[in-house]
Amino acid sequence: MARRSDSKAATETLQEIESVFDRMAGWVVEHPARFFAMVGIVLAAAAAVGLNSWWSERQEAAASTALARVEADFRIAMGAAPGSAEIPEPANPEMGREARVETVELLLNVGEEHEGTVSALRALLEAGNLQEQTGDLEAAIATWRAAVEAAPAGSDIRGLLLTRLGSGLEAAGDWEGAGEVHTEAAEIEDYPARYYAMANAARCFAQAGDAQRAVAIFDRLESEVPELQLSDHVRARLREAQAQAF
Repeated sequence: MARRSDSKAATETLQEIESVFDRMAGWVVEHPARFFAMVGIVLAAAAAVGLNSWWSERQEAAASTALARVEADFRIAMGAAPGSAEIPEPANPEMGREARVETVELLLNVGEEHEGTVSALRALLEAGNLQEQTGDLEAAIATWRAAVEAAPAGSDIRGLLLTRLGSGLEAAGDWEGAGEVHTEAAEIEDYPARYYAMANAARCFAQAGDAQRAVAIFDRLESEVPELQLSDHVRARLREAQAQAF
């Protein structure tokens, strides 16, 4: 009896499924335009996803190639030997300065023409580095800030750019601003150096005279990663801030 019951149930289920498909087929016959419109939307969405992925990869490849070309030309202009990891300083200082100034313009162009790619952000990072090397720290900070604004929120590349901007603000003597920037970098979970950014934030706030904020960040740092290795002078500066806060 159990077998007959199971067989009957299976038959009824199959009939119900067939009934559903019959109704669907009937609806398609009665409404062909709406059916094919729905299918078209689904296929278009799938194609758009694939096309977007392909286009993004193509854009990144083009940006990477453009950046590599500028970097290679800079190495040649500086007299670097093929395959060498180091870039020498030309015997003529003015030649080195001219090479940096010209390369900055090319890097900024890469950043503008390939906006939205990681390589474009790298180009801005390098442009700022060269601007700093030529003594134009103000321009370097502006370039790094523009790179940060263009970087995706929560990305590791944004964390790197924030750290570089923070270092630039430190060099400019803006300790409060540097502390804010390092703090933002420290909140990016995907950024591998986020805890070092946290230490930098505490150090900068201590340097700015904001002992309370420096200590709060330092206490959090020691609570979350007590094993983090900090240089002696950084730890000493933070200990001083702790003493000042009480």
